[in-house]
Amino acid sequence: MSVDILDLAAFYATPLGQYVQQRLTASMRDMWPTPAQAADETVIGYGFGTPLFADLWPHAQWRFLMPSQIGVMLENDQLDGRIAMAEEACLPLRESSVNRLIGVHGVEVARDVEALFHEFWRVLVPQGRVLLVVPNRSGFWARGDSTPFGMGRPFSRGQLRAIMQQTGFDQIHFRAGLLMPPFLPVRLMHSLAAIEGLSRYISPQVNGVWLVEAVKRVPAPLKQQKRVRLPVAGLPRPAFSQNLPRR
Repeated sequence: MSVDILDLAAFYATPLGQYVQQRLTASMRDMWPTPAQAADETVIGYGFGTPLFADLWPHAQWRFLMPSQIGVMLENDQLDGRIAMAEEACLPLRESSVNRLIGVHGVEVARDVEALFHEFWRVLVPQGRVLLVVPNRSGFWARGDSTPFGMGRPFSRGQLRAIMQQTGFDQIHFRAGLLMPPFLPVRLMHSLAAIEGLSRYISPQVNGVWLVEAVKRVPAPLKQQKRVRLPVAGLPRPAFSQNLPRR
């Protein structure tokens, strides 16, 4: 079962979704403490990254790519012209044009994960950095469909490491996220946030998501990339054009 853009928008409007947004943002700041705010530093949010925009580096040059399988939505006028729909095997970006890439609700819905990671590698500058949020296969959040993390394909840490090494990424670092199970009351989850780190030792491997950071390796891996043929439907449109559906 996959998730669509309306499901994601509805989830992040709930108290549980707002808790998830706060915890993920805090973890990302810990992993990338240097803010991305230079005028020439482009940050791509792949998947459904718009909830992170206001809290995580609001002055960076954000652009958002939403996979065609989940759809696209413009949530506020600040993002007008910054959002585009994308095919995972052919991102509408130039080679070596992105400094940082953040992926949320993008990897688990991919039809071809390896092709998607090859595209991440292609669009990043040399030594460009990627930070992905991916459901943990053995975690509580992936075991039900009451949240978006239970829809799509979850991954183990070993699976993610193998795919990233094969597609040209080094310096791979993992951090466990969403350590409280989703069936707890949201108020209790907020109260326990200060001691959440202890869960890494008390209940290892049951975290809801993996936050995985990696750096683009140059030169590229020798393994030949697959060629993907995409159907052409209608006229092409610039990647970050306007007139998108609004919430």
